[in-house]
Amino acid sequence: MSVLKLKLDQDQLLEDFFESTHVIGIVSSARDYQLCWQINNYMHLDFRVNNSLEINLSKNNRAFYFSVFEFEEPTKSSVHYFYNNHCQAEFLLPELKNVDYLWMVKGDYYQLDDVKKLIEQLRHVELVQLVSLLDIREIKNKMNLIF
Repeated sequence: MSVLKLKLDQDQLLEDFFESTHVIGIVSSARDYQLCWQINNYMHLDFRVNNSLEINLSKNNRAFYFSVFEFEEPTKSSVHYFYNNHCQAEFLLPELKNVDYLWMVKGDYYQLDDVKKLIEQLRHVELVQLVSLLDIREIKNKMNLIF
């Protein structure tokens, strides 16, 4: 009797997960819930913390938990995720230590011009210090964003 071994194709998983995805980097000294509250109010969105999406990373026998907020737009077949990039002294994406938060937009509805409009709106949110569009191809630890 032979045993069938299934191997997870990480490259294919990454490609599928990040298809039709845009990622925005945000710099802000505010706490995640404060910033999301202000973004929700200013941009008329509805980000809410989703504890089931919380990302747990272990390093040096310690566990680090990165909160994820979620906002679904069923009419546009889009989902927005707002990641906290740091927990204590650890980073979800260590290559982006200067970025406090990540806003991922998933879905075919949002094209580059739409994302640029979101960025322009974000620049007017009081607690936001800096906003930039990130190139997902340049992010080394993308696997950490998959929940």
